[in-house]
Amino acid sequence: MDFSATILAMTGAIAFRLLILGSLAAPFCLAAQQASTPTRPAYDGSDSLFAPMEIHVLGDCRIVPAPDPFASRKKQRPFRDDTICHLESIASSEHTEEAIVGNQLERSNINISEHEFVLQNIAPRPVIFYVEQQVPKDWSVDSDPQPTKMVGSTAIFPVHVAPGQIVRLHVGIRHTTPLKPRVIDAKSPYPAGTAGN
Repeated sequence: MDFSATILAMTGAIAFRLLILGSLAAPFCLAAQQASTPTRPAYDGSDSLFAPMEIHVLGDCRIVPAPDPFASRKKQRPFRDDTICHLESIASSEHTEEAIVGNQLERSNINISEHEFVLQNIAPRPVIFYVEQQVPKDWSVDSDPQPTKMVGSTAIFPVHVAPGQIVRLHVGIRHTTPLKPRVIDAKSPYPAGTAGN
């Protein structure tokens, strides 16, 4: 074996040893690299072709095209489409509620405003309608189902609708005005704990 062949053989042996050491150290280097790399958030599938679409609907059945928490409603330019959303059974009513508490007849005037959203999914995949109902000051939501959350004075009702399906959502709000209570004497026809007419 000549001198150059000997050098080449020694270089090959050294390279082989370095290759072995490198392969042993690789998992440790990879682990260190993964520890310093931030983990990717879990994919929620919201942009999948099979994920439900979201449609935001205002209390008068106008549709918000692209909800943006930083943009005003005027800039978003809501539009109407009676095929997708329209209102039915719009009604207002007033009545008096009474209850006996101790020796007093407590009374309140109750105003009810209600309507029904008729929501139709014309898309080929499921839709979640987020119905946004404004609740004026001193009024409360008086309907079943109740909203899932309140954002300021806006009640949010999510409604899941399958393709081609029509779903009705009843929404009512109430305002209570307390009246001056009456003292009940011993001859009152109302037994304690019952309400009068």
